[in-house]
Amino acid sequence: MRLQPQEKFEVQDSYEILASYEVVREVVNGITIDSAAVAAVDGKKILKKGQPVSKMASGKYVPYNSAGADGSENPSVLLKHTIDVTDGDVVTGGYEVAKVISERIPVAVDATLKGKMPNITFA
Repeated sequence: MRLQPQEKFEVQDSYEILASYEVVREVVNGITIDSAAVAAVDGKKILKKGQPVSKMASGKYVPYNSAGADGSENPSVLLKHTIDVTDGDVVTGGYEVAKVISERIPVAVDATLKGKMPNITFA
């Protein structure tokens, strides 16, 4: 008889990006991620938790691109969960206002990103 617990599944979003729960504002009704704007890696289009995203004229959100000149260079939301958009657009949650742990954000947190997201505090 085995009495030791066995891990049956692994949760990919188990890491926490929030540094504080005091001032957090989530996007009301979620955001739609434009799957056409996400690059595929090994056949999958995955955006990691904490990814900055920018709202385009279409109303959909795309991954932040600091070198962009199409609106993707102006992020306003951080993703709340890791999502897979391989099969099409996905509606998900995001943070408009938060204090986050910089090391857990999946892109380089530099002065440019900090300046473009004044409602996010990078700790």
